[in-house]
Amino acid sequence: MQHADGAEAIGPEFGARVRAVRLEAGLSLNELARRAGVDPAYIHRIEARGARRPPLPRRGVVRAIAAALGSSPRQTDELLALAGHTPAALLELGGWDPTLASVAELLADAALSGPQKAEFREMVRLLTRRWARAEPRLE
Repeated sequence: MQHADGAEAIGPEFGARVRAVRLEAGLSLNELARRAGVDPAYIHRIEARGARRPPLPRRGVVRAIAAALGSSPRQTDELLALAGHTPAALLELGGWDPTLASVAELLADAALSGPQKAEFREMVRLLTRRWARAEPRLE
């Protein structure tokens, strides 16, 4: 989505996720803003469901919001991705990973049906469980 001034807008998924996690945590909009060190009006605009959204927040702002929400590393990565930033888990790879690129290309392939993509995701989940560290599942 683009604003008239050309600035890329926050995807609605980012704002919706921030709002959902904030409500799950029992935080008011003002409390989240205070903890994250941002203006409450900015949090309100991020969470707004209307078409008028602020430009994408800087990586540091997304991380501050995630920390203020008490997010796990995986939840923080989710917020980073929804805000258009590379998740920390991918940055830790140290560069381009052709295997992850293949997975992303397959999941983005419009020729695959929803059920086929769901089956592929489940296969990947099964494979990752073999080597995964114990971490709570976030779905």
